[in-house]
Order: sequence, then C-alpha cells, then structure tokens
Amino acid sequence: MTNRERVSAAFEHRQPDRTPVSLGTTIVDGMTRFWLNRFEEHRGRPVTQPLVTSRIMQTAAVPEWIWQELETEFRPARYVDALTPDTTYLPDGSYIDCFGITWKKSEMYFDPVQGPWYGDIDEGKVRTRPWIDLRHARAWYNDPACREECLRLKAAGYVVVADLISFGTFEQAAWMRGFSDLLAGLYEDPKLASAVFEKTTETALGLFETQLSAIGDAVDVVCHGDDMGMQDRAFFSPALYQKYLKKHHRRVIDLIKSKTRAKVFLHSCGSVHELIPDLIDVGVDILNPIQTTARNMQPELLKREFGKDLVFWGGVDTQQLLQTGTDAQIRDEVRRLVDVFGKDGGYVLAPSHNLQSAAEPRKVEVLFQAIRDVR
Repeated sequence: MTNRERVSAAFEHRQPDRTPVSLGTTIVDGMTRFWLNRFEEHRGRPVTQPLVTSRIMQTAAVPEWIWQELETEFRPARYVDALTPDTTYLPDGSYIDCFGITWKKSEMYFDPVQGPWYGDIDEGKVRTRPWIDLRHARAWYNDPACREECLRLKAAGYVVVADLISFGTFEQAAWMRGFSDLLAGLYEDPKLASAVFEKTTETALGLFETQLSAIGDAVDVVCHGDDMGMQDRAFFSPALYQKYLKKHHRRVIDLIKSKTRAKVFLHSCGSVHELIPDLIDVGVDILNPIQTTARNMQPELLKREFGKDLVFWGGVDTQQLLQTGTDAQIRDEVRRLVDVFGKDGGYVLAPSHNLQSAAEPRKVEVLFQAIRDVR
C-alpha cells in the first residue's frame, strides 16, 4: 500500500498492510524543542534552533530525518501562529496575547495567569468585548505558497494534516475566565457561562473559515482541540456538556465539514470516556491523544465500545512509559496498542502527547525500533 492508501484504509476501518504512524504531524503528538535538542545531542547531530510551532507548549517542528527514519505517512500543512503580531511582550518574559490572556513563563512552558474575564464581570462585558483581528491569519492562508505546499505534499504521496489553529470553546474560556470561576459559573450564573462559550466559539469559527476557505480541498485531516479531561474524569458531566458545549462543538465541526472532505481530528487530553458518545454525535472522526493511563481510557475498552465509530490517534504513554518504563515494557506496549487499536483498522500509532525533556533519548530509540519491528 502507498502512504495514502494505508491511511485511507485505517480511516475507513479496513485492515491496512501496517499501522500508520505519526510523530510531530501536529503540535500535540510531537516533541518540545528541549527534547529535540537532547535527541540531536544523543545522535551526534548539530543542535538546532527549530521552528517553534506552539509558543505555549514550546513544541518544535520535527526534522525531516526523523520522519524518514520512521517512514511516517503524514506531513503537516505547517501553521505559523498568524495571531502573534497582536502580542504584547513584557519585561519578565511573559506576554499578553491577542485575547488579553497573560502567559507567564514557567520552567519550560507558558501558563495562563490572568485573563480579561477574571473576577467580577457581567454578561454585557463579555458580549461587547472587541474580538480578534483575522488580518494576519488571512494573509498567511491566502499566500499562494501555503496552498502550493499542501498540494506538493499531497502529490508526493503524503497525507496532509491541517494542524491545530484554535483552542476550543471550553479551553479558551478557561484561560480567559479562570478554571475555577468558569466551572462554578456553570451552576451559579448560566447566562454568563453561555455568553463566554458563545464568544470563544467565534474564535474557532473565524479561524477555520479563514483556513479552510484557502486550503480545505488540499488537506486530508483538520485538527481541532478542546481539553476536557483530567486524569480521573472529565471536567464536567455529560449533562453539563450537553447543556453548554455540545451545540458549539457541533457548530464548529459543521463549518469544517462544509468547507472540506477532510476527517475531523479532536484533541482532548485525559479521561473523556463519558463524553465520547456526544463527540461522535457532533461529528468527530478521529480522537486524540488517547491517554491510556487515565480512567476508562484503556485500549480494550475504547476499541470495544467506540472502535466502529472513531479512529484512535495516539496512545504511547509519555507520562510514565517513556520516562521510567523498561525496554521490554516499551516494546510490549507498542505491540499491545497495534494489536488492540489496530485490529480492522481505525488506528494511528503516535505519542499520547509531546515528548518531554524527561523522556530519555535512549528509551525513545527503543520506541522507534519497536515501531519499526511491529510494522
């Protein structure tokens, strides 16, 4: 099978000749720039200053030599943050983004510490707040070079993935309002919570409209993200999801599918098992990152309950396995994921999130060899 035939079979729940593999096709299944530099040193390669594809997570554009080594079927329609020109940089290294969110530098990443809707606000302030200017995004996607790159990758036989350009209705709301106030507001002030979610949904609608009007027919997968899970449960019950968020996810996915025939990929970390039936209902085709150490996210359970309706993308544990696991455990886990998730298609083997600095390069070498062996 060719790359595109193999992925098409997996997406259509037919058994491919081997399981497709992704590493760094998106900003949520790759590597931080710190880890990449460790790996370059481990391999005796020059240490580079890679393109940072997510300022918040400090992810790096994966070098072609790694993709070639793993024979990955995917290539990203690389997104460079088209909203960064509207950023205010602060003397301590923090910055304020175009939404008015203050991001403070932690040890390696940036954390939201202040938002425009923290504290006492009312529905009117939310609804009347000026929103983002999409000029930079339009300029990026309307540049002929962007479309030409997608078509070149497609012609070369790769599956082209439009990487995440917008964080979701809930996640962005949490950054702007603060997690505690946002979640308490689901009970204490439903009108305010609804106004916040309506406003943050505008971000996704505007950005996807801009992106897919330009390259919708040139990509095979469109990525969206909305982190809704913790280690042991979702942030809210299915009933609250249905009340507040489901209609917004449906609006976004309906827009995406009106602009492209590409599959819709949703990234949501943690334990989201109880939300999956609703995610399928709103049109999610591919679920990522499959954090198998979270509650009720075991491969056997997910495949049995949702394997006919979803493609699973991810699964290789980056929290524990690639930090403290033995070589045998790494090899056994790769085999288990392929055997369970990959049966009758419906699986893309990938990390459960970005490779962190604590992931030993030698253990990742074992992972790479295990991937080659299982294929």
